[in-house]
Amino acid sequence: MKHLINRSDSRFASPGWWISGVWMILVIALGAGCHQDSPRLSIDHDKIPPGPVSHVQVENLPGAARLTYFLPDDSDLLQVEADYEIRPGVTQQMTKSMYGNSMVLEGFRDTGVHAVELYAVDRSGNKSSVVNVMVSPLTSPVVQVYDSLSYTPNFGGIVVDFKNPSLANVVINVIIKDSTGQWVDYDKDYTSQAEGPYIVIGLPAVSTTFGVYVQDRWGNYSDTLVQTMTPIFETELDKTQFKQFPLPGDCTNLWEGLHDPGQLWDDNSVVSYGWSGTTSFPFPKTITFYLGGKARLSRMATWGVHDGREYSASNVNEFELWGSNNPSSDGSYDASWTLIGSFQVQKPSGLPLGQLSDEDIATATGPGDQFMMPPNTPAFSYIRFKIISTYATPANSPAGAAWLMEITLWGQPQP
Repeated sequence: MKHLINRSDSRFASPGWWISGVWMILVIALGAGCHQDSPRLSIDHDKIPPGPVSHVQVENLPGAARLTYFLPDDSDLLQVEADYEIRPGVTQQMTKSMYGNSMVLEGFRDTGVHAVELYAVDRSGNKSSVVNVMVSPLTSPVVQVYDSLSYTPNFGGIVVDFKNPSLANVVINVIIKDSTGQWVDYDKDYTSQAEGPYIVIGLPAVSTTFGVYVQDRWGNYSDTLVQTMTPIFETELDKTQFKQFPLPGDCTNLWEGLHDPGQLWDDNSVVSYGWSGTTSFPFPKTITFYLGGKARLSRMATWGVHDGREYSASNVNEFELWGSNNPSSDGSYDASWTLIGSFQVQKPSGLPLGQLSDEDIATATGPGDQFMMPPNTPAFSYIRFKIISTYATPANSPAGAAWLMEITLWGQPQP
């Protein structure tokens, strides 16, 4: 049987009863809550320092040192601090929370002996007695990279070769002497790559004095490697002379008929003004065109779709470039074609697929992806751009779309 409320009962007829009851429950709950929380809000502040760290071990690293230690048995411990000089008069401080027992001290340029002061710090800001440690860093990344530097003349500039075995974040700076003999900044490369090359372009074919030096984020600088050399002449090839030269096997299936190879050299890299091969044509997808004359290629820039899909989807990832002066009419890659090089588009930031940095976007929408031709590349009149894979479709796939918005070529036109 259901129990029914007797609404004529005076306890329910009078609102004062349940209102006062609710207020009493709230007061009790709030009182209990305040009573529970009050100890948490009371943090003791004292003037008693913690004990020092102990059993400190040193591992010397390139331009750095790793310290491992035992923490003091102190319930009030907050962190460990290290004070040190990376060079005379320039101090650094490194802190590590109580949840770790090691730290890496960075920023040293030389391999000399450096004094480090270690403190344990508690939540009241009290410091323990100092523990003095001596470290002797290995050769710093700035010096490692500088010692490996070399550079040679190249089309429109120089090629800087280097090695960076520590994978450190460094800046390779290129300076040149102007007409008055003053040094001026010309170019720089922010890198953490294991090795070069670093390509410097845009200079005329005149004798130029170069200087190359290395720096890091702590203000450490290497010496400057100075050489005088003449860049090799190059010019942008005249795109108005390019003409499509379709051969058997070339990708003629175009996306909705809106794009064609001729839009690859119209100086317009925005979407709908390039080349798009449809999914129905297998990989590799090949485009062949005539340069309008013979030229020795030095470098190339390409642009993919850059509307938020930079370095993803059907944008070209791997490709080959072939050259010929008398292409076979059957479209085969026989003796009439020479492989100029195999290339892969590299996202500047190195971030995983789907993630973009400001540098990625700026490159994709601005100068495009740059590719240097191998040294001593012969002169050719016909070029085959062979798309091996895209970011979405691997090599040799039976189907898949491919996007390419623009191509620019530089080199030396031949008579």
